Parts: sequence; C-alpha cells; structure tokens
Amino acid sequence: MELIYLVGQISPKFEVTYQWRKNIEDQFSEISEIKFINPCANQFNKEVLKEKEYAVSEKRRVNAIDVLPPKDYTFCKRSSMAVVNMNHYDPAKPMLGSFFELGWYFTMPEKTVIGFAKDLNDYQIQHPFVQQVVTTWCHDEFEAAAIIGKYFITVEGV
Repeated sequence: MELIYLVGQISPKFEVTYQWRKNIEDQFSEISEIKFINPCANQFNKEVLKEKEYAVSEKRRVNAIDVLPPKDYTFCKRSSMAVVNMNHYDPAKPMLGSFFELGWYFTMPEKTVIGFAKDLNDYQIQHPFVQQVVTTWCHDEFEAAAIIGKYFITVEGV
C-alpha cells in the first residue's frame, strides 16, 4: 500500500489549494492500495477555509498552531511518497511549509516525490534544492495521478 502525502500551499483565500487535493484523491477513491495524507482534511482547515483567514495569525497562535511543523514532519515520515504542488497561488503567503517538507524528503531519498506546476521553468522549480528532491515532474495533479496509477498500482497476472 502507498501512503501519499499531498504537499503544497494551503490558503483559505484560494480554494484551489484545497481542490487539487480532492481531485487527486477522487482519482483513487476505489483503489485500496492507495491512501492519502491530506493536511487539509481536519477541523482546523475547515475553520480557516470557512473564515477565509490565514492560519498564522495572533488569533490562532493561542489555539496551538505551533503543532503544525511537527505534525507535517510526522506526515513526511509516515508517508511512502509525496505529490508536491509547486504552484504558488497566494502571493501574500510564502510556501514555507512546502519547502520545509521538501527539505525533510531530501533526508529520505528512498521516497518517491512527484512534483507538478504549470510553469516547470519557474525559478523555484529549477532551483537545485528543489531539483535534488523531486523524482519526476508533470504539469498538474491529473498527470501526477496518472504516474501513480501506472507505476504504483499492482496489475493482476504480472
């Protein structure tokens, strides 16, 4: 079984940062050998999405937001692989968490990391720190799902 961590920007002001994760999960809803770690699938993210507020705020600081880095590190360690959305949807919010997660995956080179972005020539994507971590690149979550389907699902009779 593959346990795939869905890495990428999370911004309550851009619902696409939630939707791409649902799109990729839907591709495998009937496949028991593929499971996902979706960092948006919790009560905390439901609240910030509803309120359209950033997670990092004074209001949230008192609500134990400090658990986010160790929680995400645990997700990286538990996963067998990652799909990383490198599209930067919300320019007001840096992709700090995603870059930390890429750094953590760098320390686990045995794990496959599938990255995607609309512009694969973007500076951040071409940077050696990112290139050293991502196993393969594609343009969107549907192409990433196709790679998973082709290489990580067992075919009967083989």
